[in-house]
Amino acid sequence: MHKFALSFSIAIASLLAACSSHPLSQGRAFKLSETSFSDLPGWEDEDFTEALPALQRACTKPTDSWRSFCDGLSSYRYASAPKIRRYIERHLTPYQVTAYGEETGKITGYYEAELTGTRNKVHANQVPVYGLPYDYVRDKKIETREEIESDADFEAPVIAWADDPVDLFILHIQGSGRMETPDGEIRLGYAGNNGRTFKGIGSILAEEGLLSETGRSMPEIRRWLKSHPDQARDLMAQNPRYIFFREVQGETPVGTAGVPLTPHHSVAVDKNYIPMQTPMWLVTQDPDGLPIRHLVVAQDTGNAIKGGIRADYFWGHGEEAFTQAGRMNQQGSYYLLLPD
Repeated sequence: MHKFALSFSIAIASLLAACSSHPLSQGRAFKLSETSFSDLPGWEDEDFTEALPALQRACTKPTDSWRSFCDGLSSYRYASAPKIRRYIERHLTPYQVTAYGEETGKITGYYEAELTGTRNKVHANQVPVYGLPYDYVRDKKIETREEIESDADFEAPVIAWADDPVDLFILHIQGSGRMETPDGEIRLGYAGNNGRTFKGIGSILAEEGLLSETGRSMPEIRRWLKSHPDQARDLMAQNPRYIFFREVQGETPVGTAGVPLTPHHSVAVDKNYIPMQTPMWLVTQDPDGLPIRHLVVAQDTGNAIKGGIRADYFWGHGEEAFTQAGRMNQQGSYYLLLPD
C-alpha cells in the first residue's frame, strides 16, 4: 500500500473517531472541503426512505463517533423521506471530495450476476463453480485461471455446475450472484481468489483488436463471447485471476463491509481513502445520460476501484441491472457525510 494512502486512511479514521467537525485536507491527493446540504445537487429530491436500509445496515456495528447518529436513526424505520432528510441534516456535515485538484472521477457500475446450472453435473458442457481449494492460503499465488480450468483433478469442492462458461466468467468479475437450478436458487458469495492479478476482458479484447467487433459495453461483449465460444475460451483464460465462492444463506450480495448491499444506495470504493460504511452523496449520470443523485454508503471494494474519486455503483440483480451496470462508465463527484 502506498505510504500516503495508508497515512490518509488512518487520518480519516481518526477524524471519524474524534467526531471532528473540521474539514480534513491532505494536500492535493485527497482534500475534504466543508460545504452545506443546500449545495448538494438534487438533495431535496432524494427519496430517503429508499436509502434508509443502506444507512441502517451501516449502523449494525457503529464506531463511537457514529453511535449517537445510529442510535437516533433506529427510531426512523417508518419515518417519511423529509423527516429522515432533516435528521441527517441535523447530525451530519457534507464535505466535497477533491483528488489531485479534480472534483470528478470515474464512476462505473456493477450488479449481482445471474446464471443457471445444477447441483450435480448433468451434461458435458457444464463448468464447475469452485469453493476454496482444500489447501487454500489467503493471498498465496496458486494456479492461473487457464491452469485451473484445464485441470480436471483440481482439488477444491464443487458447489454447483454452471450451464454457460461466459455466465460463470461474468460471475467471477462481479464476485457474487444467483444460480437458478431445477431444485431452487443457489446464492453464491465471494470466498477468495487465486492471488493472481485481474485483467479486464475489455483490455484483453482491445489487445486482440476485437473491440470494434464486440462493442465496448459488457452486454455487447457478453453477446459476442457467447456467439464465438472457441475464441471466448482462449480470451477469458487471459485473465489469470480466478474467484472461489461460498454458498450464502439470507440476503445477498454481501459487500466487503459485511452487510447486504442495497441497490442504488451501496457503492464500492477504495478503502485506502474512504472507510467502509461512510455515507456519501453521489452525483453522476446513468448510461443514458439521466441524472443519478443519491445518498449511497461505502459498503464494498473492488479490484479495479482505486483512487480518491472512484466508485462502483451497485445496480441490483436481473437483466436490467446487468444492462445498466455493463454500460456505465461515467464521470461523477461525491461528498462524504461525516458526523458533527
